[in-house]
Amino acid sequence: MKTYRKIRIGRLAAILLAVSLIIVSTSCDKEPVENRPELPPVESLMMSFSDFDGPSGDTKASGEPHLNFNYAFTSLVFWSGASAVTMALPVAAYAYALEQGVEYMGDNSWEWTYSFTWSGLDYIATLSAARINNEEFSLEMLIAPSATPEQGVRWFDGVVRYDHTRANWTIYKDGSIEVLEAEWTKDYELGAASLLYTYVELEKVETGSYISYEYAPMEAYDASFAVSRSTGTTMIQWNTSSKEGRVQDEAKFGDAEWNCWDTLDNGLVDKVCE
Repeated sequence: MKTYRKIRIGRLAAILLAVSLIIVSTSCDKEPVENRPELPPVESLMMSFSDFDGPSGDTKASGEPHLNFNYAFTSLVFWSGASAVTMALPVAAYAYALEQGVEYMGDNSWEWTYSFTWSGLDYIATLSAARINNEEFSLEMLIAPSATPEQGVRWFDGVVRYDHTRANWTIYKDGSIEVLEAEWTKDYELGAASLLYTYVELEKVETGSYISYEYAPMEAYDASFAVSRSTGTTMIQWNTSSKEGRVQDEAKFGDAEWNCWDTLDNGLVDKVCE
């Protein structure tokens, strides 16, 4: 009888040991450092309109027309305004994330959690990442007022390549309403890059409109916008150093010809295209 009890106790001890080993191995989920995601740059998310931050000179005062540059500027007003309103807070939060340490959460997932101040208000941000496969990982940004951290809402999510050559984003309003879709690409060998915004909020006048930005450093006009909206399509090309450029819009000008402006040093005045 004693031998039987010893056998039962031995089996129970073995089972308990096995269970404890499973628990320990599960709780000590070691970080697969090779899969840890690095965040892509802010440029993958935020389009810059800095070369068109305002209309040029007073034509009447100077006697020289600035119609071409100013039309290019006007063509970007909808998108520069929409992106500023929609993207300002999440981009600010994302920029802070680039300066933070990341915590491994287990099961090939990571998290950046931090506080930041924007426009005089305090927020808490949680940026979550998870490995999808050897090429891609997902990201999701939640932001809440510091006073009510339980009221965090999703501002954007996306899929990023580990090599940072592509990222696809969806930007939300009120945590669930899709407003913008963004697609970014980067060629690190050539230095070329592109970013496409598509306005996807349902049942709006400009739903389906898009703007694409491309940077091609080997071209004379090394930057360009293609702007598609309900009134037509505008093409804008310029040199990021001299600011000289040109605009094409058949609905506006009545033909498919380019309409040029001079360098910043020469006042961005209209000129005949060469």
